[in-house]
Amino acid sequence: MELVGTYLFIPFAVMLVIGVPVGISLGLACAVFIFFSGWGRPPMLLVTEMYVGVALFALLALPMFVLTGELLNRCEITDKLVRFAQLLVGWIRGGLAHVNIVTSMFFAGISGSVLADAASLGPILIPAMIRERFPADFSAAVTASSAVIGAIIPPSTVAIIIGSQLEISIGGLFAGGIIPGVLVGLALMITSWFISWRNDYGEVHKFAGPVAIVKSSGSAFPALLIPVIILGGILAGVFTPTEAGAVAVFYTLIIGTFYYRTLDWPKLRASMIATAKVTASALFIVAVALVFSRILTFFRIPEEILNLLLSISTNKIVIALIIIGFFLVMGTFMDAVANMIILGPLLMPVAVSPLGLGMDPIQYGLFLAVGLLLGLITPPLGLLLFICGPIARVSLERTALAVLPFLAAELVVLLLIVFVKPVTMAIPNALGLG
Repeated sequence: MELVGTYLFIPFAVMLVIGVPVGISLGLACAVFIFFSGWGRPPMLLVTEMYVGVALFALLALPMFVLTGELLNRCEITDKLVRFAQLLVGWIRGGLAHVNIVTSMFFAGISGSVLADAASLGPILIPAMIRERFPADFSAAVTASSAVIGAIIPPSTVAIIIGSQLEISIGGLFAGGIIPGVLVGLALMITSWFISWRNDYGEVHKFAGPVAIVKSSGSAFPALLIPVIILGGILAGVFTPTEAGAVAVFYTLIIGTFYYRTLDWPKLRASMIATAKVTASALFIVAVALVFSRILTFFRIPEEILNLLLSISTNKIVIALIIIGFFLVMGTFMDAVANMIILGPLLMPVAVSPLGLGMDPIQYGLFLAVGLLLGLITPPLGLLLFICGPIARVSLERTALAVLPFLAAELVVLLLIVFVKPVTMAIPNALGLG
């Protein structure tokens, strides 16, 4: 532990403090350890382990789903999803707040990305909410907290990364994320309704009726069909998650070109360039984080953490609360993907051991994903607060205070994931994936 702390953790922490990007910090910390710790492994290990970390067939799904989201975003589908959501829930007290949340749920099944959700929907919905008498800080908080759904409802790029690195069924993670994603959406809608009712936020709209909803569904339906095709194909055994990504891209090209008629060569080219940048960034972090994780595993750090937690308490509630607190802290200042690769193997023995939390691996994968992603809205450094606050032109402090009720609602769902196994396992077990 002393060797790892001196030559791995300290260099990593120092580089983070001086502002070195997370991926480069991880790689340099691993290089310092291999060269100077006296571990006795050849320097080439850094390169070979990085290659092994990303040379996985399952990870080919990552650029496919990113490209699908980029294409649909450039096909101007977001406006159609917002309109459809407005007809569905815009008449409820706190209307546009509910539209924001439901649109995030729709968009989650398309982009599968937290940051894509916030960056795409924020500039549309935050100004619209402010125009309808919602405070700017409340509007930013709703957008930031609902963006977390993007990584829960399938297809999820986070599930692909966790499943491939921890050897957990990606199809099982997709299926297991359905109920938690819906519960997060409902929890946020209840919270929005209460705050809007209590403070008289927003304008009240009339219900447009089922005919208007059906008419609007025609423009949104082809895009909403994407998660159905992906999940249906995977769960029916027609194709693997990686093949599902290719099917999603092909389907998106067809509807963007022939149905919406908004996809042209400049948009396709821009989508491919954006996908290459996002994928390269994510996979570099995956590669170096895996080397970091392998070093920790070699020195039996996961077992040390398990023993440390059990020495504090053997009560499952206490252990879960400690891990959740750790997730929130780590999620505020480190990249979520890097956290998942490093912390996933470290905490897995604690989570799945009967002496620890006794979770199923699928349940643990979703606990890991949701717990770390909530760090993105945890004050004072949550990344989503820095994205949504400036869009609403409101200070970080006000956004951080406004997001607290929504963070509390999502933490309740996280506790359900930990302690109520059917929340994550009912659908995978019914489909034979558990």
